[in-house]
Formats: sequence, C-alpha cells, structure tokens
Amino acid sequence: MSCQELIEALRKRGEENALTLRQEAEAEADRIRADAAERSSRVRASLGSSNLVAVREQTGGMISEARRKARLILLSAEKELSANLYAAASESLVCLRDKQYPEVFDALVNELPACKWKVVRVNPVDEGSARVHFPGAEVIADSSITAGVDVEGEDGRVRIINTFEKRLENAWAVVLPELIKDIYGKIEECGVPEKN
Repeated sequence: MSCQELIEALRKRGEENALTLRQEAEAEADRIRADAAERSSRVRASLGSSNLVAVREQTGGMISEARRKARLILLSAEKELSANLYAAASESLVCLRDKQYPEVFDALVNELPACKWKVVRVNPVDEGSARVHFPGAEVIADSSITAGVDVEGEDGRVRIINTFEKRLENAWAVVLPELIKDIYGKIEECGVPEKN
C-alpha cells in the first residue's frame, strides 16, 4: 500500500467516523437548543409582556449557554474523530512495509548521522538488516516499532528515533487538518450541512 493509498483509506475511514460522530453531536446540540428554547418560552410566559427586557436578557443568556454547550459537544466529537484517525493511521503503518521496504529501511538508516551507535531498536523482522548496518551494536527486537530504527549513542545522551511511528507523530499536525477538511467536504457533498 502506498502512502497515497494509506491517506485515501484514512480519509474514507474518517468520513464514516466523522459522519457518525457529527450526527450524534448535532443531535445532542439540537436537544440542548430545544431545551433552551423551551426554557425561554416558559420564562416569557411567566414574566409576561410587561417585562420584555428581562425576558430578552434571560433568553439571550440561555441561548448563549446552549450555543456554548453545542460548540463544546462538536469540539469533543472532533477530538474523538482526531483520536480515531490517529489510531487508524497508526494501525495502517504496517501496510507501508511492502516490497520496497528494504530500500526504505536502508534510506532511514542512511539519514542517521555518523555515530557509534550502542543500542539499536527495530521491528523483529528487521533484526538481520540492523545487525548488518550496525555491527557491534546491541540490536533489540521491539514489536512496538512498525518500521525504521530507534538508535542510542554510546554515552546514552544521543538518541534518534527514525521510525514510521515517529514520522507519523511529527507529521500529524500537518496531516490532521487536511484530513478533517477533506472529510467535512465529503460529508457536505453527501448532503449533511455543517452546523454552527
């Protein structure tokens, strides 16, 4: 699976996830707005028309509070969507270990500065390659690493993590807004309008 295919798969998964989360959040926001409107009507009825200013102040406060709660619900849904997308992206990293992966592994190793590396952590499948690239270093198989290397210098002060996981983590701040934008665009294309 190429990076582009991975991104497309994440977008599709995100669209499905976002639609569900958004519908749930909007339903809750609608419930809050309806509750605020009902309370507002009760206040109007109890105060009567003689206190129109007081009615407006109370209803304005209730509507503002309902809007604030609705925004918090939508923000919470977006946070959950972000976490779900990150988890999906992390789970999908293994798909990038395709037939070109040996060249990718070599490239990741070649990006490291020249140093006498003491400890090298790699995916268990990459142990042999790591021993070739880092003779004399302690090679540790780490199944939490999908691909790439995590190296530590002799004095323990220098550590470089050049793994798919770290690259995803570093790129996420750039990738996430684009994914969210694409997902919301797709949702709107399907006829689900964005609410404010």
